[in-house]
Amino acid sequence: MSLSSTDAVHPDQTKKQLLSNWLPLLLFCISSGLLATLWGYNYSSGNAEEQLPFIFRALDPSFLNNDFFTNTYSLYGPRTFFSEFIAFFARMIPLAAALFLLTLTANIAIAFISAQVSKFFFPRSRFSMYLAAAGVLTLKTFWLGYSNIIYRNFLEPEHLALPLILLGFFLILKRSYIPAALSFGVASLFHALLGLELGWILFGVVALDLIIQKVRKEPQAFKLLPLGIGLAVLAVFSVGLLYPYTQQPSIPADEFIHLVAYVRHPHHYLPSYFEPWQWGQAAVYLLGFAFAFWFALKRSEILRTHKRFLITLGALLALLCLGGYLFVEVWPSRLWTSAQMFRLPYLLKWFSIVLLTGWAGELIENPADKESRYLGISAAVGLVTPVSLAFVPIALWARKVIVPRLKLSPKLLQDAVILMFTIGLAIVYKPEFRTWACFLILFAAVGMITFLKSKNAGLLLGTALPLAFSVLFILFSTTITPPSFLKYEVPVFSLYKTAGEVTEIASFAKTNTPADAVFYTPPRMGEFRYLAERAIVVDFAAYPFQDLSMREWYRRIADCYGVSPLMGFDSLTQLNLTVYHISDKELKVLSDRYGFKYAVVYDSTATNFPIIFRTQSLKLIQIP
Repeated sequence: MSLSSTDAVHPDQTKKQLLSNWLPLLLFCISSGLLATLWGYNYSSGNAEEQLPFIFRALDPSFLNNDFFTNTYSLYGPRTFFSEFIAFFARMIPLAAALFLLTLTANIAIAFISAQVSKFFFPRSRFSMYLAAAGVLTLKTFWLGYSNIIYRNFLEPEHLALPLILLGFFLILKRSYIPAALSFGVASLFHALLGLELGWILFGVVALDLIIQKVRKEPQAFKLLPLGIGLAVLAVFSVGLLYPYTQQPSIPADEFIHLVAYVRHPHHYLPSYFEPWQWGQAAVYLLGFAFAFWFALKRSEILRTHKRFLITLGALLALLCLGGYLFVEVWPSRLWTSAQMFRLPYLLKWFSIVLLTGWAGELIENPADKESRYLGISAAVGLVTPVSLAFVPIALWARKVIVPRLKLSPKLLQDAVILMFTIGLAIVYKPEFRTWACFLILFAAVGMITFLKSKNAGLLLGTALPLAFSVLFILFSTTITPPSFLKYEVPVFSLYKTAGEVTEIASFAKTNTPADAVFYTPPRMGEFRYLAERAIVVDFAAYPFQDLSMREWYRRIADCYGVSPLMGFDSLTQLNLTVYHISDKELKVLSDRYGFKYAVVYDSTATNFPIIFRTQSLKLIQIP
């Protein structure tokens, strides 16, 4: 039956509804995203040694044209599109501004998409929607092979890719497969590994779900044509991004695995290298998440509808991580090593925050029988540490299952008691200052937006609160001296370190040595490249991802600093000792091999070469 003119929805009305639903959330995401980005922002604290040389080369093709690492930019690699993208904006505005604004934009987008996913699963709760946005901007999950946070205080390729990956996940939940494939494809331009892998995994789970529907003769929930087109789109992106790698010379698989997984990145690739506390932290966190997921299923019909999809996805990620151990450490495979499976739980870390905040918000806004808002507040407060997070759903389970069976007094685990224990656990396990302080500020803002009788006043106060703290952080970084406890939280907008001995010696080199000079430096001084705008032989942090360049990088590391039995950054202490004890003869041999006439060594390094500049613990020498 067709709609009459009175039933039809006027376009202006639809637009008004859209603005009334999205605009308040967007304003909150902007204000909270600004606070979260400013709180501790410092581009130089990230992977600047690896990324800035490529961005400068994209801006200026002649930048450090005699530097080994920077020259690898001419070869196709995973940072190519990222660097060109940053350079596009840096041609219009200062690079420092471009980096900050893109970091901020990505944080805002992550918060907004997270809120939409929370609204999808918990449509009854505005608190859940806003709390999800706050959660992804503040909370930590578990480490285990990769970052334990979703937000960023500096820009990285995966940070630009993440909003598009999360959007792709959301679109798959809504069965919009063609836009989802496009979203994963564009994400892969910034980070091919995460974009393509998570795209294929999610589409694979959809295909598996379709097979299960066929076997069980369930009603088919989606059309095959959009799914097929989506797969074709993702295949086009995959071929386009991966084919250039096949045209590059390769090194033997065992050498590749040794260099990537053991020498440089064991903290990402080798489960046996992960520290015991990381495994314990993940186990506690995931235990709490599993209990919360079980309780959340009882409150969300939509979550129950997607239960099989989500559980299958979680199981598949676990199996792939198991493969990331077996086929990297037990039966090494180049393909599995390249896939870096322990990046994949990033999706689980994000979804866990969305579900946990969604569940907590639902408890706060819509407490069920025999529940009070204290329980929801406990769930929210508990998110600041893995132990307190796990305690709340387990305590709730014990109240529902254990207490009745043992015929214990219900007062043992009443809501107020759970809240007090949760706060106590959070205090004992001491979350990072930024985590609890920023989360509580945004938690208060969400409360204002949700519970003040006047929606306009609630939105005004809820967005003004993060903005007020944002202004305070800007003032701390410009005109007001911050209190000591905020010393490391104040944003730093400059690209470079503006103080310190490395900066001093780099500044001297920049003004007193030839532009084409090459320098020998300690292994953890990659920032010398862009501080001095001079080439260096090699450093440990700036790692190329082309096969022959990896081999050359390791040869230079071994020649300049020796070989350590330790792996990854643990080896730096021993490699650095070489610089303390290197002789003039060894420096001369390296100088003849790599063409450098200047070396940065430690003040205690014995040498008869001319010293042309000195700081408290470093000296710059010239090699005849």
